[in-house]
Amino acid sequence: MKKNDVFYGKCVGYDNDGLGVVKHDGFVVFVKNFIKGEYAEIVCTFVKKNYGYGKIVELIKESENRVNPPCSVYKTCGGCMLQHMNTFEQAFFKKDKVINCFKSIAGMDIEVKDVLMMEDPYRYRNKVQVPVLYDEILKMGFYKNRTNEIVEFEDCLVQSELSNDILRYLKKELLNYTFKADIRHILIKHSRKLNEVMIVIISGKELKNYERLINKIIDNFKEVKSIICNVNERKDNVILGEKEILLYGDRYIKEELCKMRFNISCKSFFQINPYQAEILYDKAISLADINSNDVVLDLYCGTGTIGIIASRYAKKVIGIEIVEDAIKDAKVNAINNKIDNIEFYCMNAGEGANKLIEEGIKIDVVIVDPPRKGLDDLAITSIIKIDPKRLVYVSCDPATLARDCKIFKECGYEIKEIQPIDMFPKTDHVETVCLLSRNV
Repeated sequence: MKKNDVFYGKCVGYDNDGLGVVKHDGFVVFVKNFIKGEYAEIVCTFVKKNYGYGKIVELIKESENRVNPPCSVYKTCGGCMLQHMNTFEQAFFKKDKVINCFKSIAGMDIEVKDVLMMEDPYRYRNKVQVPVLYDEILKMGFYKNRTNEIVEFEDCLVQSELSNDILRYLKKELLNYTFKADIRHILIKHSRKLNEVMIVIISGKELKNYERLINKIIDNFKEVKSIICNVNERKDNVILGEKEILLYGDRYIKEELCKMRFNISCKSFFQINPYQAEILYDKAISLADINSNDVVLDLYCGTGTIGIIASRYAKKVIGIEIVEDAIKDAKVNAINNKIDNIEFYCMNAGEGANKLIEEGIKIDVVIVDPPRKGLDDLAITSIIKIDPKRLVYVSCDPATLARDCKIFKECGYEIKEIQPIDMFPKTDHVETVCLLSRNV
């Protein structure tokens, strides 16, 4: 197989990114926008030794699960790359992705529950972050997949309408200010239930003579409760800098989740999809089966969301998180929700868990919600030493979940339930809640 070769092929499945898999004369070709069961004329666009990439020249047999993507920049943006699939096919792909990760990485054939899909899979994101580039004209949009090219858009269908309105307004208004060339990104957080907005202007320098811009923003958008300048002088791809300057309002906005209220600051992590987050947390706490005598450890607790919600059922909750700003927010969130049976430690997850072991604190239930890279060796070792009755693992990457579950299985734990949840409709991402317990 060589570049620009044209051939006919059938999609037999998907890779982890949602690309269609085609096998031609023993050679594997990954094809964008191709659905299982479809047949097409394909041109090879990139070739490696054992595999290649291709694109559809002509779709000959079309799947009944194909839909017409409503997004105007679907083909160039690369963000919501599953828009050509209907809900049924997306659910199949995401469930199959979890099954295949456990099979290929952990060597385990496991039963996986059907994915809990979102009823209305649009306008769900509470956070939008767009790069800004000024070079004679001002560009705002998303980076094209695997490039630094900005794809501009008028209306991103997974962002709130208000977020899109603000971005369109800023794109025009910023042209009137000299500091436009210093702006790198615009970050908008929009609490959906309480309808509060934070705007973060990420700049290479401190903004000067910004007062007119601030006044015009708050005159046009009454929902804006916070405007912050984040100064980032770094030359790498890290988006947020260390220095924050409050330009207007408070340093946080408020959101409601599972009948609790939480502060959301510039750098704090909060689930991007608040509608599915409630389903996620309800499922995690249900699997944890917490009773009034249980002490719960919430590892990678962030701003305390899961732990604070779990505290309603537990004797005590201990949250551990390495990000200092997140711990500050977590403590405020606990006070605001009148929770007095929870405490927080600002520590590395594994070191914090070891501290509890050294202090002789008995933990009944452990809930972990690590970043995409999963648990590190120290965290896993510490959890095994703690020996909880139940371990609930909330994962944003089934590959690292499978890797970690294999280690837990080797140490005597059994997987009791795996529940995928569609936190990011139209994308290849899938969130998974997994319950493990000791073999008895």
